[in-house]
Amino acid sequence: MCGPKHRGDGVVHFPGRLMGREAETAEIAGLAAAAKAGTGQVAFVVGEAGLGKTALLEVTAGTAGSLGMRVLHGAAQELEQQRPFAVISACLGVDTKSADASLARAGEILRGEGRYGMPGGAGGAAESDFATVEAMLGLIEDLCAQQPLALFVDDLQWADSASLLVVQRLLRSIHQLPLLIVGAYRPVPRGEVDRLSQSLALGKRTVLELAPLTPPAVSALLAGLCGGAPGPRLWRMAEGAAGNPLYVMELVAALLREEAIELRDGLADVTVGSPVPSLTKLITHRLRYLRDEVVQALRTASVLGAGCTVTDLAAVLDRPTHQLLSIVAEAETDGILRDAGDRLVFRHDLIRHALYDAMSGSARAMLHLRTAQALAGAGAVPERVAEQLLAAAPAAGEFLIDWLLGSAVPLTSRAPAMALLLLDQALALTDPADPRRGQLKLYRAVAQLSSGRLAEAEETARCALARTHDPGWEGPLRWIIVHASFARGRPDLALVEIHAACGSSGVSALEVIRFRAFSALCLFALGRLPEAGAVAATTRRAAEAMGDGAALANALHVLAAKRFLEAPGTEALELARHAARLTPETMHPAQRIGLQLALANSYMDLDRRQDAQRTLAAVHETAEHTGGAYLPWYHLSCALLAFHAGRWDDALTEVEAGLDPGEHFAMCRALRAVAALISVHRGRQTDAEAHLTAAAAATDSGTVAWFYEYLPLCADALADEARGRPEHAYARLTAAFDRGVGHLPGQLILCFLTPDLVRLALAHDDTTNARRYAEAARRRADHSGTPYHLGDAHRCQGLLARDPDLLLAAARCYHEAPRPLSEAHAYTDAAELLAQQRRPAQARALLDQALEIYTRLDAQWDAARALSRLRAHAVHRSARRPRNSARHGWEALTDTERIVADHVADGHSNPEIADRMYISRRTVGSHVSHILRKLGMTSRVELATEVIRRKNLDRPPSQD
Repeated sequence: MCGPKHRGDGVVHFPGRLMGREAETAEIAGLAAAAKAGTGQVAFVVGEAGLGKTALLEVTAGTAGSLGMRVLHGAAQELEQQRPFAVISACLGVDTKSADASLARAGEILRGEGRYGMPGGAGGAAESDFATVEAMLGLIEDLCAQQPLALFVDDLQWADSASLLVVQRLLRSIHQLPLLIVGAYRPVPRGEVDRLSQSLALGKRTVLELAPLTPPAVSALLAGLCGGAPGPRLWRMAEGAAGNPLYVMELVAALLREEAIELRDGLADVTVGSPVPSLTKLITHRLRYLRDEVVQALRTASVLGAGCTVTDLAAVLDRPTHQLLSIVAEAETDGILRDAGDRLVFRHDLIRHALYDAMSGSARAMLHLRTAQALAGAGAVPERVAEQLLAAAPAAGEFLIDWLLGSAVPLTSRAPAMALLLLDQALALTDPADPRRGQLKLYRAVAQLSSGRLAEAEETARCALARTHDPGWEGPLRWIIVHASFARGRPDLALVEIHAACGSSGVSALEVIRFRAFSALCLFALGRLPEAGAVAATTRRAAEAMGDGAALANALHVLAAKRFLEAPGTEALELARHAARLTPETMHPAQRIGLQLALANSYMDLDRRQDAQRTLAAVHETAEHTGGAYLPWYHLSCALLAFHAGRWDDALTEVEAGLDPGEHFAMCRALRAVAALISVHRGRQTDAEAHLTAAAAATDSGTVAWFYEYLPLCADALADEARGRPEHAYARLTAAFDRGVGHLPGQLILCFLTPDLVRLALAHDDTTNARRYAEAARRRADHSGTPYHLGDAHRCQGLLARDPDLLLAAARCYHEAPRPLSEAHAYTDAAELLAQQRRPAQARALLDQALEIYTRLDAQWDAARALSRLRAHAVHRSARRPRNSARHGWEALTDTERIVADHVADGHSNPEIADRMYISRRTVGSHVSHILRKLGMTSRVELATEVIRRKNLDRPPSQD
């Protein structure tokens, strides 16, 4: 058995070894084989420091590589816990300078380029981080499509929260990918890591808890290290290591350096009188044999943090890089550092801690400050400088203030939590009369806004506004107050601030116009439509005169939305298209997407389905990069488009993508309501109740969500009917129609419900209100002239007049729209009237047409209700029953799911499929999950095999 390398200068270095971990090695090797075959796996290795977690990861990474997997590995660093995406970006090699376009793109987003949540969005930092999470997930999925992937992450107990979020998101769909994830961590209190490894959402998971080595394993390790079986004195000394292999190796190394081990008759034993040192003493004892300049370099490296580069070290030590290469090589030879490419990695973090803790607190602080100054001078990213400054407190002083004044903008965008900590330190260092406090306060408010701490951002901005004497800061500070108030769901407070801004001499004429344009949006959100329209019209003229596209786009947006509510038609559509065409570069990207989504919804309401689809397809990629409220709004728009067109499975897929836990950003109620509507129609009342309960518990705020409050109302009313309480449904709907929904007038926002209102009113002998609802439907149809609105008008009038011909005219309009559910309802209404008029054959024919649509939609509740209504008049369905919709197997797949399955079989990743189908990556992921569930499969490999098999069956035989 190979022994230690023992040099003449007293330094001992052992070759890498892993003893007593055969079971764990075999377990992870089995997981790697399963992942390579297409079914993703996850394992967590838990153990105290020195028990061999890192060695186990290294050995099993080699095993994964030998299986043909692409291996990526990295380790979280204690110093980087506040830096978002630090460990995952290091694992993946994300770099803006990378030759790989995907890696470079992810690097750009990580730096803040193209990563933008809505300013002051309620999701805070999570909104802006969302784009980075999506970029990382997309990158990993692309890598998995190229080659089975193994991801090894060490020291998860120090991982930043954003990286843990990426891992958590990966674990949701890991079974679909040829992906192995192995994470190792110490059992320290860290809730995020514990939840990650214990999550029930993972299903089957492997948690390997490393125990101390058994006595036989320790004996074998000692024999390998010493070249002979351990004697009694060595064994007693080794027992103090409690089975910790690092302790054992350091103990033997120290004894060998002191020449305290004797080999006699095949036994290795300790000379009499040798003391038993602690692990810390053993490690520091090893450093005694190093040259002073090596120790100094290692101490500086311990401050830089594990994983620094030789270039970083050279910058801090102010020495040429080539002079450090020999020092680094010596440290590697001595077993202090291990070879990790261009990075300096300590063989064990306990060694780094021993070096770091050997310095006094003041010496460490000054070295951190010097390191921060060197990194800043070398052009390091702000996050790296910020890490050092946080550790340098309170020694940073004036350098901290000056650096923040020049670097706070990118730092607040990319790492707002770090920025806040440093800004608070800087403000504590400045005198109240210091003119720099105003700018620091502004940056602090921006950081709070970016972190989602809206009330605090508003308060900080107000205090700064009251004390600043620089008129240049007034506009930005007032915008922070406006955005924070608006995002908190208080457009009334935003309006007050806008009025103050417009009356201030410190706000420029251009900014006044922009504030007024935003005030129109606030008025609209408050339901003050006449005022909103008047302000928007005035602002439109001023913006056109000033040539300001941002203010003009907002004004047109409000005018279009108001017109759509009052009189949907060509005029409203042209206003919306004009606003969407402007989308100037001066406008925040998220707001530009908002205009596009508003246009898509306008197209949808006017039956221009293809235009709506094209608009949504064009915006999907940018919506993913934006995150915040706009991604769930995008998914909600896609879900509504699919719902109205009768593609309910696709609608549910969009709902699922938009409801990703923690990312709904004030759209939960609307998304849940769509799912609840479909569940009620399909007779799945338990699912419907769950969605309604979740919607009721959600605390959605924000103006976009208010415009969709009608959806939970509709879902609750439909559920009332399904529960056999139509009187509750009618009371709920008629009250909303008269009093409004949220801030919006019910007569405008609920006009599309007029057929149901007429139906329920007649069922409750309320003819007066039924006529009022029918008149509202007629007015809307007169304005728009679209098939859908005409269908509603015909259906309302047909129900009032008890005229089956009008109801059939409504069905034809709905068919043209197309709105299949409404079409089926019109057929059912007409069939019931014909049955009452003793025309059973015609009634049966229409019932069959309705049932054919209900079956296609899987609308079991509607079908049962139609059968019950007609059965009361002795009319039954034809003998030939429509084919039942399959729920499992290949026949259960929708057209969209079959297209996705074909792309999977072609080897495309989810991001690639998303690009080809002009939908979001998350939607593709949901489709793949649904496909696998319907087919009873667990991996993409199985799916691809089945698709290819079916294609081969369909291929005509060769004519050879």
